[in-house]
Amino acid sequence: MDNKQVFALARKNLVFDASFTSAFHTASGVRFQDIEGRSYIDFSSGYGVSNIGWQHPEMIALLQQQAAKSNYAPPWMPTEEAALLAERLVKFVPDSGYKVLRATGGGDANEIILKVLFASQGKGSVLSFYRSYHGGTHAALGMSDIKAFKLPEIRKEYEEHKVEPPYCFRCPVKKDPLTCHTECLQLVEEKLRENPDIRIFMAEPILGSGGVIVPPKNYFIQLRTLCDHYQVVLVMDEVLTGNGRTGHWLASEHFSIVPEAFTLAKGLASGYAAIGAAMIKEEYLETYYKYDDVSSSFAWTPMACAAALKNLEILERDSYLENARIQGDYLKTNFEFLLRKKLPEQFGEVRGLGAMLGCEFVDNQRNKNPNPRLGMRVLLGMLKRGCMWCASWDYTVMIALPPLCITKDECDEALNILDVSL
Repeated sequence: MDNKQVFALARKNLVFDASFTSAFHTASGVRFQDIEGRSYIDFSSGYGVSNIGWQHPEMIALLQQQAAKSNYAPPWMPTEEAALLAERLVKFVPDSGYKVLRATGGGDANEIILKVLFASQGKGSVLSFYRSYHGGTHAALGMSDIKAFKLPEIRKEYEEHKVEPPYCFRCPVKKDPLTCHTECLQLVEEKLRENPDIRIFMAEPILGSGGVIVPPKNYFIQLRTLCDHYQVVLVMDEVLTGNGRTGHWLASEHFSIVPEAFTLAKGLASGYAAIGAAMIKEEYLETYYKYDDVSSSFAWTPMACAAALKNLEILERDSYLENARIQGDYLKTNFEFLLRKKLPEQFGEVRGLGAMLGCEFVDNQRNKNPNPRLGMRVLLGMLKRGCMWCASWDYTVMIALPPLCITKDECDEALNILDVSL
């Protein structure tokens, strides 16, 4: 089949995103091919999934070996693979006292955290950031900014409280980042004070789909203090930012924050299996243990757990977290150089940590209005020349999420494509 035939058949029977005009066929390392053999250098990682790269030979061998042993187990029975993975994940966290709940992906993990906390604390509501995204399931959509990103409308009772994020480039309280004292936290305190029903704060340490919004260094330390004062549980959604993406196992480490709960997915198995995890302090599980509903038909199969364990082993052994920091710094410097050189009037900001970077365009330097049309043109220009990036939901920010195994030569290849496209 060719691209046209695949798309014609898919349009007839399948609900899918038709914004990309080629059908995926195969991949290796940091490159993938469409069904007609055209090659692309991948600066998307499937939106932050393929942390160790595509078709890693060790992972292929592991999956074949695991399939011969067991790919599925009854969900009420523990497996060796699940026990070892839970032990490994608990070591992610510098603090002790966490336990792991099984999930099939990111939205699922966030829903599980809500289920546990509402069982523990009774009814209440959730506070989250504007421009956040926490998954496509119903309650997860309620915590996401469905209006800004034109996501599906949900039942009114699932819409949760929102507050402005620490978006320094577009400061919600009009402060200069150079002299700011995180006054935007006053907005959080007002929201908590005026809404005593808020029991949970769900936050991405770096807002991903919202445009790679990196908070000031001490923002989450002060937010932690606010949550403690108002007896609000802090949950960090590390679905995109975790598993080494930002150069640490958890992006929360950059901000010296230890919350009551984390969620992980995406790069946890680098796309070799569907898996997610919800990690929470054991004290919140006492009530939850009374319920029978702690398993899932397809969460944490032996195959998925084996893939996650091998993935984490490769990330650590091959120093991919360090590589994310090195190549991320190199890309960030060169992105800024190229954008300032080629589009000085429309250059907004380059920001990010590790291999998670965002480039924002504006109409001009005076009004700083978002310029999604220009961002889309540059994205399409790069795609035409064989390099795929991501974008924020509203296309105001181009987002680079390359596999963590990327080399300097591959970065230079992508930078050349960006240069020509600009």
